[in-house]
Amino acid sequence: MESAVTRLHVTVVIATLLVPHGPAWGQNSDGPIDPRADAPIAVSLMTFNIRTAEGRDGDNAWPHRKYVVAETIRRFDPHIVGLQEALGEQIEFLEASLPEYRWLGVDRGLNGGTGLSEATPLFYRYREVVPIESGTFWLSPTPELPGRRGRGSRIVTWARFYHLESGRELYVFNTHFTLRRGQRQIQAAEQINARIAGLPPESAVVVMGDFNAVAEWDRTWEVATSQGLRDAWLLAEQRHGPSVTSNGFGPPPPDREGRIDWILVSGPIGVSTVSTVVHSQGSRYPSDHYPVLATLLIGGR
Repeated sequence: MESAVTRLHVTVVIATLLVPHGPAWGQNSDGPIDPRADAPIAVSLMTFNIRTAEGRDGDNAWPHRKYVVAETIRRFDPHIVGLQEALGEQIEFLEASLPEYRWLGVDRGLNGGTGLSEATPLFYRYREVVPIESGTFWLSPTPELPGRRGRGSRIVTWARFYHLESGRELYVFNTHFTLRRGQRQIQAAEQINARIAGLPPESAVVVMGDFNAVAEWDRTWEVATSQGLRDAWLLAEQRHGPSVTSNGFGPPPPDREGRIDWILVSGPIGVSTVSTVVHSQGSRYPSDHYPVLATLLIGGR
């Protein structure tokens, strides 16, 4: 039986959203356009650093909180979830616990894919959105190839999703930047922007992940948002929860801010709501990061 790690090496974020290619849904060469083709559609996305199962976390180790992770995703039920720090055993558990979702992604290859390696998989509600193209690239000088000798660089998992009800398309990019702030993060942001620049004009794009840099303050955020990407937190008609996303497995610190988990968008996208999801079961928090959830309004033609 093939393992989750083996399946990771089937095709695989940041997200580009629903852009029609060819006739709109409900339209043909002789007939009228379905009125829903012009109506914006709501798509929900979550970025969630679930904290590696290899962490020395004592009472907050993966076996103690894995059910809370699954319950958090199930409770908020996003169309697409971008995970960070996910290992094979964590993906296997979530795959079994969330049968309404399927997933795609690969391990980045650190230590030959063992220990503190990770995948940045995309989980998606397969009855509503379908990946029709996907892949992985490494945030390195050789983006199409893993690093040698177990030195796997950080990665971006992406997919072009097809929204079954509307017929529109959605590109999703999900990532986890290095902890080392400075030039390596900036180069990663520039590399992602270059990829987005190569997409079809007027594509709707979402980039999400754990960027290990503080939004609105850090140079990494400035570079990431310098080529058309916009911060969903700032665009949202409504915001909920604290403006801090790293939590140490506990409630929000009352005197601290700092969003290092972002959802960025570009193209014909409105942002209805963004929430820092502070959810726990009693005193048990699912991770040392709060997930961030956004409801996006994808415009018509």
